[in-house]
Amino acid sequence: MITDDRQKRFKDVISHRFQDVIVLENIHDPHNALAAIRNCDAFGIQTAHAVFETEKIFNPKELGKVTSSSANKWVDIVCWKKSVDCYSSLREQGFKIIATIIDPKAKTLSEIDFNKQKNAIVFGNEGFGISETAKKTADELVYIPMNGFVDSINLSVSVGIALYELNRQREKSEAFHLNQNEQDLLLKKWIDSEIKKKYRL
Repeated sequence: MITDDRQKRFKDVISHRFQDVIVLENIHDPHNALAAIRNCDAFGIQTAHAVFETEKIFNPKELGKVTSSSANKWVDIVCWKKSVDCYSSLREQGFKIIATIIDPKAKTLSEIDFNKQKNAIVFGNEGFGISETAKKTADELVYIPMNGFVDSINLSVSVGIALYELNRQREKSEAFHLNQNEQDLLLKKWIDSEIKKKYRL
């Protein structure tokens, strides 16, 4: 149904997928969310959680592919109406919750050990940042140091920097990649999706 080369490409990408996730809290601009999801695909994050507690809900899967460069096709997206429900679910699944914050007193990314357990990295609203729930729930609060006049950077840039650091720490470790069963299920999902698209089923 699909070529051997295509299947090989799928398997190669899946072999680099992590169990770690990101959480996007109350993102106002859909294009910012899609750009963040593009970073997920680039840096091996298979699942993004989107919380819409104070902002109008949108489904990234249904938005255009230009901003995400079709990454929303490959990254799984879980939507929530309440942040407390999202974090409770992640906690039950064994995730360490790491929330980004504009506070120079917080730890820097390089001070966080991403290899202790699987991580859920939280990014907040473009204007007011992460929720109080995230601040209280987080195991770690992290800050991206800046040396200019601005005290914040674009959401997708923050996501890219955080995920680059996670990848850097994982260079010599196979920890918390998708296990074989998870890889097999994802491969089947992508192949089925490709077949449906090809034959318009």
